Amino acid sequence: MTKGDTEKQAFLRDKLIKQGEDEANVYIQRILAKLKPKSKLVDIGCGTAHIIEKLARKYENALFTGLDISEAMINLARNNTQGLINIELVQGDGLELPFQSSEFDIVINRLADYSLADIHRILKKGGYFIEYGLGPDSDREIVEFFPNRCEEESFFFPEDPVNWKKEVTEKMNEFTFCNIKIDDYKSKDYYKNKEEIMDLIEMVPLLKDFNREKYSEKINELVEKYREEQGIGITWHYYILEAMKL
Repeated sequence: MTKGDTEKQAFLRDKLIKQGEDEANVYIQRILAKLKPKSKLVDIGCGTAHIIEKLARKYENALFTGLDISEAMINLARNNTQGLINIELVQGDGLELPFQSSEFDIVINRLADYSLADIHRILKKGGYFIEYGLGPDSDREIVEFFPNRCEEESFFFPEDPVNWKKEVTEKMNEFTFCNIKIDDYKSKDYYKNKEEIMDLIEMVPLLKDFNREKYSEKINELVEKYREEQGIGITWHYYILEAMKL
């Protein structure tokens, strides 16, 4: 059985990232604020390595490790990081990290499964965990049109929508983290056409057993409702959590 993203999902993710990833985005800036010239950083669920590739070019004397469970993602990541000798790529499970205790100054995670206990273990004292996670309003247009077909692991449905940040930060209380900070950001991502919306749904994946032909009509309705001058607007809502290990 294939673990993690399939070759098609990896290809779609790489394509969409290269179309729209902003080097000056908030997440990268928050990581750069913690990086030092000889830092050791690991990206849990590195995907196509687009984050560590940018960081490695700015900090040539730092060491970056990317871990992903998907062989297809690791293969794409290798292509994307050719020539960068300060990057190491590892195929592995974010829930069982294959690293030594107190090995890293910074651990980052963007929308991937992880074990907080293992992250705490591999961080040095004074090291930082930085997580980019889903906010509850992300992809709300998809939820509106397919309320009963959502792939729950690809969304965040909090128990208490009003106090969802507390729900996120409470997980840190079991470990010796301090200076816990969480900020959320909301924007619109714009897609050119129906095919790009379907690429998004299939890439993540957002819907269970998604079939392009079967749901074509419904996607047309979504496209017509949310078409704007810039394109088809889909809400993107995310949070960035920072915490330091005591």
